[in-house]
Amino acid sequence: MVIPDPVFLYHITHVDNLPGIISSGGIVANNQITPADYVNIAHESIQVRRHTKPVPCGPGGLLHDYAPFYLGRKSPMLFAISKGNVEGYEQGQEPVIYLVSKLALAQKAGLPFVFTDGHAAMEFTDFYDDISQLAQVDWEVLTTKYWFANDDDPDRSRRRQAEVLIHQKAPWEIIAGIAVKTEATKQRVEQIINSSAATHKVEVKVLPDWYY
Repeated sequence: MVIPDPVFLYHITHVDNLPGIISSGGIVANNQITPADYVNIAHESIQVRRHTKPVPCGPGGLLHDYAPFYLGRKSPMLFAISKGNVEGYEQGQEPVIYLVSKLALAQKAGLPFVFTDGHAAMEFTDFYDDISQLAQVDWEVLTTKYWFANDDDPDRSRRRQAEVLIHQKAPWEIIAGIAVKTEATKQRVEQIINSSAATHKVEVKVLPDWYY
């Protein structure tokens, strides 16, 4: 499949985290987050793994030294959230928002980043720091409606979670838009943005098709 142009980036988070993201000047790496002020929507066991897994190229360090973005929408992580399968999180998809950027914006800003061909915490995932290798990403599985593993291809779920990892911080200025599931969440996001001191304002869209 042809590499899409532009290449979009998707960071999902709880809407309650948005004020902190804006006041911090962007999406910071996990190792800079204050847990008391952060609503976690991820599997704790995977976060533990990401805390110790090294990044073998680019700036190096550990996965938690990077702000993570998916290369595709409707990730298996969001599916787990929709089914109530994330231990310690019970609010479902409605408060989950997408912060959307583009790879070209990260490049234009000179941000150091790496990307993967699957879930970054998994053993068989490969890492890259050269955009000429974007063809290593399975763009077909990133865009198909059905990504569940089957007997012919048990690796589909891992590949569906290909990531772009921006070192230390993804600045608020590279966020091109925000997608939400409901009108109520849209109004809340707009209120947060409009009441913030940020000069960079982004459009908020209700896109229920991006959710399960």
